[in-house]
This record gives sequence, C-alpha cells and structure tokens, in this order.
Amino acid sequence: MNLIDYLLYVPYKVLWHVLNLFKKREDIIFYCADPLDYEMFLPVAKHLSFPVRIIAANRKTRRYLKEKGLPFGRPPVFPRAVIMARHAAYKFPVKKIVKLGFDHGLYQFKRWTSAKYYNRFDVYFVSSSQQMKTALQKGINSTQAVGYPKLDKAFDGSITSEYLVDLGRQIGLDPAKKTVLFSTTWDVDGLSAIRRWVDRVHELTGQYNILLTAHTWTKSEFIHKLRHVPKAYFIEAFDITEYLMLSDVFVGDYNSLIGEYCALDKPIITFRTNAGTRAIPEVRKLIAEISVQVEDFNQIPKAIERCLENPNEKQEQRRRANRIFYYKLDGQAGKRAAQIIEETIGHNR
Repeated sequence: MNLIDYLLYVPYKVLWHVLNLFKKREDIIFYCADPLDYEMFLPVAKHLSFPVRIIAANRKTRRYLKEKGLPFGRPPVFPRAVIMARHAAYKFPVKKIVKLGFDHGLYQFKRWTSAKYYNRFDVYFVSSSQQMKTALQKGINSTQAVGYPKLDKAFDGSITSEYLVDLGRQIGLDPAKKTVLFSTTWDVDGLSAIRRWVDRVHELTGQYNILLTAHTWTKSEFIHKLRHVPKAYFIEAFDITEYLMLSDVFVGDYNSLIGEYCALDKPIITFRTNAGTRAIPEVRKLIAEISVQVEDFNQIPKAIERCLENPNEKQEQRRRANRIFYYKLDGQAGKRAAQIIEETIGHNR
C-alpha cells in the first residue's frame, strides 16, 4: 500500500457510498494488473454466468489488452464486486465490495506477506489443501483450495497432441529432436540461475530443440540475450502451458513453473541456488526431491541425457509433490473457482 493509496482511502470510501445511494452498485470487475493476470483468469471467467468488466491497472496491461482487441476500463472504479490475481484488495477499501482473489503463481514458492492483505478478501483461492493449512498457521483465514485454473487446459482435453505437433511446426522445431525448455525466476535474492546458462545455452541447439522463457521482471539485458540465442525459440507468451506440454525436459532454478511442469509428470533439472530471504525451505526441499540438480552448465548435457534415458526416475517424488502443490489435477479448477465466486457474490447481495 503506497502513499497514493493512503491519500485516496477516505475519498474512495465516501464516493463509493454516495454513488451507491443514487444507484446500487452492480458492476463486477476483474482488476488486471499484469497480462498474466488476464491469462490466469480466463479458465475461471469462461465458467461464470455473468459478465465481468476488465479494468486495466497500468499501461503495460492496457497495451496487451488492446493488442488482443479486448475492451477494458481504467481506474478508478466503484464496483459491487472485484476479482483479482493478486493481494491488492486494499485498492477497494469498502467492506461492502465483495473481494475475490487468487494467487499470481502456483502454490507458495514465495513467502506470504502480512495476513491482513489476504484477510481483506471474502475468498482467496489457492492451489492446494496444504497451502490452506499453511495460510491458517500464518493467521490467514480467507483461503479456499480449488486447484490451479491456469493448468486446466493441460488436463481437460483442450490441448490435443495434434495441436502440439502443429505448434512445434509453427515455431520451427525439428521433430527428430527432443525439446528442452530453459526457464528462470526473477533475478533477485540469488534465486535465479540465468547467469549460469544464458551465454552457453546455444551450445545445445545442435542436439536439441531449445525453448527459452524468463520471469516477466527479468532484467532487460538478459531478455535481449534470450531473444537472440541462435536457433533457439524465445517464448513471448505470458501463459506458456502449451510450451511446457511440448517439452521433453524442463530446466529451472527456483521458479514456480517447476511446479507446473511437475504436474505434467515429466523430468526436471534445476540449478542449485542460494537460499535467500524469499525462498521457503520446504519448497527448496521439494525442488531437490523432484529434480536432477546441478551446480553449473557443464553438468547440463549429462543431466539432460539422464532425464531422457530414464524419464520415470523421479516419478514417485513428482506424484508426492503434486499432492502438496494441487488440490486436484482434473481440469476443473476454474469451474470450482467460478462456482464459489457466484455463491459468494450471491450470498452478499
């Protein structure tokens, strides 16, 4: 909550109540602060029986929505209910506004912030029952486990094998080669390993199809390098589920995409990274259990060979981790969330 939010707190509350006197607030909005927010909301929105107006919070999001030809509004808005993919309920400081949120990423790869931010929500969706237990231990009582809607299309039949073959053809993959996806988290607090591979990943393009992606906040110098790796494909999409499905091996560090790839039950390689203040010991332990871990790029070629020769090596560990990460992997998480949203808004009328 920044200075502007504090300054607008009282005026917003007064204006919302004044407007409500003249016309009962009925608008239901999705507060969209990042393009990925929109992509994560789609699997929920398609199951809702009422329209939801998108409110673009910043220039980056407005540009993205405009490019996709989607209508949107801008703050300030004074809705009946707000849905968002982050814990920014304080931007709508009226108790009568129904507030529904869900995590920006999978499980709890980063630490919970103050409980007050989450308890402002009527319901805050999380990916697993274990995450709900952790939240309660932190004093957070608004969470509801539904699964991870972003992965629904990987399990509901939306992405077929024919579609993946066509996607591979479109982006220039060689069908005779296996595909390896390199990914990294935000390069802060020692959790990213991008410096260990960004200048050498081109060495693998002769033997493998190489896909590259990075956290949206990664430094521009690294993004520039990734976009210019010869014979590799840099993924510009915000939702990369179909590219995860297209890959045979995943290489990461401490990024939550590891958990998403784990759901697909395919081999994972991770660089060991510093513990940092943002890392969670239990998650670091899970990552070590479900992946082949390496220290530097010199170990990557043999690690990839090991994964391809024995893709089931860590299968039981992946299955155990999935029971921690996910409520269910049935392609119905968005539907469950939508049902709860409709019930919550209905009950608050």
